[in-house]
Amino acid sequence: MAELLTGVCAGTVALVLLAAFAGHLRAPRTLPAALAAHRVVPGPLRWAVAVAAAVLEGVLGAGTGYALVAGRAHLLTLAASGAAVLLALYAAYALYVLRTRPSVPCGCATGPGGDAPMTGWVPGRATALALASVAAAAGSGPATGSHGTHVAVLLLSSVVFAVLLSLLPQAMFDPERRPA
Repeated sequence: MAELLTGVCAGTVALVLLAAFAGHLRAPRTLPAALAAHRVVPGPLRWAVAVAAAVLEGVLGAGTGYALVAGRAHLLTLAASGAAVLLALYAAYALYVLRTRPSVPCGCATGPGGDAPMTGWVPGRATALALASVAAAAGSGPATGSHGTHVAVLLLSSVVFAVLLSLLPQAMFDPERRPA
């Protein structure tokens, strides 16, 4: 059972990070524009921060996914640990922005309708993914030992959770309750 749980956590994190990376490739101006609206990152650093975040999402997502599929426990520990740190930073940053400027875009660029607004679901999702990354890193041995039917269940479950978590901020946004 531990192998299934940690495998689903690793697969979900990998897919969400890869979806975020693809979203940033699809809409490269979304994150820099959101960073400008957040007014936290200085102007000259916005593009560098946006590119660094997108690259880290891609590398950590690909590393976590590859390690899980290839059965590389050590690489899964490293990639999932890196993802945990990145996602914890995202959660802290999103919480700060939410408290100081609640009506700005999040910069996620993963939803079908474009960017989602900054709501409490954004730091909540980042926190849930950070915890899933910790679980994946802690259980990397059992997660990479999955075979046969467990792999199919793991992949299908990961896809379901990744889709739900990718769309969560937009799905939970109610424009009628938007703060003034």
